[in-house]
Amino acid sequence: MILSMLMRRQADTYMIVALIIIPILIVLMDLHEEIATLKEENKHQRKFVMDRYNILSERMTDVSNQIEKRLVVDFAEFAQNNPQQANGEPPRLPPAERQMRRKLKKRRRVEPEKTGTLLPDFSEMADKPASSDTDQPENKA
Repeated sequence: MILSMLMRRQADTYMIVALIIIPILIVLMDLHEEIATLKEENKHQRKFVMDRYNILSERMTDVSNQIEKRLVVDFAEFAQNNPQQANGEPPRLPPAERQMRRKLKKRRRVEPEKTGTLLPDFSEMADKPASSDTDQPENKA
């Protein structure tokens, strides 16, 4: 129908609009299908993530329950091994001398004999009179 109108050169306005709109509609339908497939994939991925989250949270609660049971058993053993005093007082802390203290770092002390640089004794220089040698620079090899 479109070809016959174009051959007769009597293109109707509606047909021209249809020629422009049809390719756009085809592209939109393709995009709609692609969006539908992406939504389906998203739904499956979300389900997988939620299932994984549920499994991990169950594992976490199981592990925390096991740890809690171990702590209760350990505390019961500790209470049996260390009976409380008869008068009901809480156990005393160790004396201050026996408590662990924070150790300070040892600082190195610089000893002048080991460094090799000795300071000159200025008291000897004060006793000597000024000589003419100080006017000339010394040449040491």
